[in-house]
Amino acid sequence: MCNPSAQLSSAADLPQELLGFVMNVLVQNSAREGDMPESLRGLKGIEELHALLWDIRHLTYALGKGDLKYVCKGKGYVIGALKTLQSNLCHLTWQAQCIAKGEYQHRVSFMGDFSTAFNQMVAELDKNVAELMRLSQKYKRLSSRDSLTGMYNRRAFQNLVVDALGGGGQSELPSTIIMADIDHFKKVNDTYGHACGDVVLRAFAQKMSSLLRSHDLLCRYGGEEFVILLPGAALEVGAVVAQRLCRGAQGMTLHCEGLDLRITASFGVSSLAVPQPQSRKEVMEALDSAVKRADDCLYQAKNAGRNTVVCEDVNAPAA
Repeated sequence: MCNPSAQLSSAADLPQELLGFVMNVLVQNSAREGDMPESLRGLKGIEELHALLWDIRHLTYALGKGDLKYVCKGKGYVIGALKTLQSNLCHLTWQAQCIAKGEYQHRVSFMGDFSTAFNQMVAELDKNVAELMRLSQKYKRLSSRDSLTGMYNRRAFQNLVVDALGGGGQSELPSTIIMADIDHFKKVNDTYGHACGDVVLRAFAQKMSSLLRSHDLLCRYGGEEFVILLPGAALEVGAVVAQRLCRGAQGMTLHCEGLDLRITASFGVSSLAVPQPQSRKEVMEALDSAVKRADDCLYQAKNAGRNTVVCEDVNAPAA
């Protein structure tokens, strides 16, 4: 084998030729993997250096493209550092995916200043998402409540009835609907003003709520009308509850504008049966029917002199 150094014009040319070869592999876009100056072939360790340089080039290029799955079989200090970077980026990618799923407890501790910035970003994201969730729940509650009385509004009440009665279990038991209406409420507004009317509505709603079970649903249906669902309560039980509510309203004394006001209310009671299984539409149809029947009973209570309860006759023939 010829001495490669003999092919050079002088021994001083060898470092320059070798440096040019290294720079060509690492820098030039036109470099090809098999290229090597003939003058360097046979130089001790040149083949290993050639393979190492191309391993560094391939791995660096893969990392630059974001190809974190690239497998480099080369070894050495530089390649080891690049593999460590590749591993850190893989782990960081996994953590970012976890954070995207809402797992904000993840933190990075292996990438210096980037770790600090990344952790600050995650902490701020966690705080902002928590605040958004809090506001979302707040506005969801507000959107489901009547702004004056704090009771459920009609839309929320309907959705809750579907949730309560649309599944199995207790929803298969008979339930009761109670319609309530404050007697002569228009007279309260006309005589004492709407501010006193608002006081009456709030106090009446709170009184009714205090006399119900925790899982009963109370809704301000409109104006001075309220509707109540007693889940799993038979009509006879519902009639007893309505009598208790009627007495509770009668016993109230309200203070407004320096005046003591007394009110009464009338109640209509109907049954609500939802055999299973039932679709949302079928539950809503059953609810609408029960509310209409309770409203008819309420109308009868008004005609009977108010401050009373009228319960539907389940044995009466259908009209």
